[in-house]
Amino acid sequence: MPIEYQEILTLLSQVPIFSHLDDYGLNRVARLMHREFYQYDEDVFNLGDASQAMYVLLDGRIDLTNTEEDRFATLGEGYIFGEEALLFDDPRYYRAVARKDTRLLRLDVEDYLTICDEFPGIEERLEVAIRSRALALQVNLPWMQNEEFVHILTRRHPAILTGKLILPVLFILLAGVFSFLVQFHWLPERPYGWLTFIVSLIVGILWVIWRIIDWRNDYFIVTNKRVVWIEKVALIHESRQEAPLSTIMSIGLQRSRIASLFGFADVVVMTFVGTIRLRDLAHADVIASLIETYWRRTKSRDKFEEAQMMEQILGEKLGFAYDRGENTQVRALAQDGQAEGKNGEKEPGFFAWLFSDFIRLRYETSGAIIYRKHWFILVKRIWLPLGMMLASLAIGVGLVGGLLDFISINPAMALIAMILLSCFVWMTYQYADWRNDLFKITHDQIIDIDRKPLGKVRRRAAPLENVLSIEYERLGFWGFLFNFGTVYISVGNTRLTFDHVYQPSEVQQDIFYRMGERLETMRQFEIDAERERISEWIASYHRGNRQFKDNNGRDSQNEVNNP
Repeated sequence: MPIEYQEILTLLSQVPIFSHLDDYGLNRVARLMHREFYQYDEDVFNLGDASQAMYVLLDGRIDLTNTEEDRFATLGEGYIFGEEALLFDDPRYYRAVARKDTRLLRLDVEDYLTICDEFPGIEERLEVAIRSRALALQVNLPWMQNEEFVHILTRRHPAILTGKLILPVLFILLAGVFSFLVQFHWLPERPYGWLTFIVSLIVGILWVIWRIIDWRNDYFIVTNKRVVWIEKVALIHESRQEAPLSTIMSIGLQRSRIASLFGFADVVVMTFVGTIRLRDLAHADVIASLIETYWRRTKSRDKFEEAQMMEQILGEKLGFAYDRGENTQVRALAQDGQAEGKNGEKEPGFFAWLFSDFIRLRYETSGAIIYRKHWFILVKRIWLPLGMMLASLAIGVGLVGGLLDFISINPAMALIAMILLSCFVWMTYQYADWRNDLFKITHDQIIDIDRKPLGKVRRRAAPLENVLSIEYERLGFWGFLFNFGTVYISVGNTRLTFDHVYQPSEVQQDIFYRMGERLETMRQFEIDAERERISEWIASYHRGNRQFKDNNGRDSQNEVNNP
């Protein structure tokens, strides 16, 4: 099937890396595009092939795979692939294969070089897309659905990492100066200076490593279905905010003077279900523009799918045949993925359960956000048995070393062993009690669970749509120092409390976000019901109209037969 020039222009206007061009620019790019056709299961390029061109998918389907089996993206109309060839001459690091009869547009490297200076914005957009695809292959995103793939994936600007490293580096330098003074001026006859330096250096290096991991764990992601902001504090806190592309209302930028100096900004995405702030991003202007392009494409695609769905429902009600093979296949893939996840789950053993997520204060599992009380509360509960254990150990060391020879060693060691065992049981009980107090936010409920080890369980829950107000407060010096407090959720005449949770302002935002998500889901149910109702009216009218015509036809025939 031939490809018309106007068809190419329309497609390029919807491709994110070209969507900012005016009519002249689109025509300039369109004249450089070469038309290609691929049949089912034919390779566009393979791993290790030379990088010579970028491709735009006009129609059909392309699978991108790392190996023969590992598919990481399925592309449809308007998506690009192979774009790394325009900026780098490295061999292909993935395979592109047609899964249907497919029509492509090819932009060769030589042709791109003729326009890259004329339209410099294309190169910056290409750089964002290339780095995103390379990073997406390195990052594990287990929450992604079938048929979902990454458009944009980036971290915070490197300047943020530099700012995070100032304190640990300053700590190492000051510790080095202090250790030098101790070793060579104050106590030269003792090795205290060297010991101080070694301990400080180890602490400083671990601090630097933790800061780097913390920076690397924050991601901003745009897939073909949603916008996601992932923020993690290593081993302690994990937050994921997301919103479907179809719920976006507006996209804006915010930058401070320092951000302008270093070239980064916040991208603020306003949605029906809340606000997602994508913090400290490089190429923020480009990313905001790309999100807007994906958003508009999703809106037009939703309208097309809505028309298809109405056509399907009407076809079913009127008894017409309707081809749902592809939709059925997608649903089957999703169901297979869910079934595989359920079958793959195993019940953990006691110790695996006890020490899983050892000190994490926020994490997500099975779609639910789970919070624990701040670990400061745990420390308050175990400081006494921990102090007794340390004191008992010190006494035991003194007895073994002969420093407390006035005490009979055998009865003392037996008493110490009993104290250590009792304190260990005491601390384990307090840890299990702290661990068992959970606060959950599911897709439709807020749940407060208080469970005593080997004792009673109290569970309170409320539907998200019944929440009237959400407040939080941080009380006392320690609450402000360690950033924990209590979140109050008013539901009718009752009040649920999330006590001593880390970052209560973010907990409040999580609840607001899930509330908006729940309301959007309920709104979608109402839309589906309205669609069903309208289709039933149309089908009833059609059946009545057909019956009326049949009756009129029979009456006319009777009049002819019986004049």
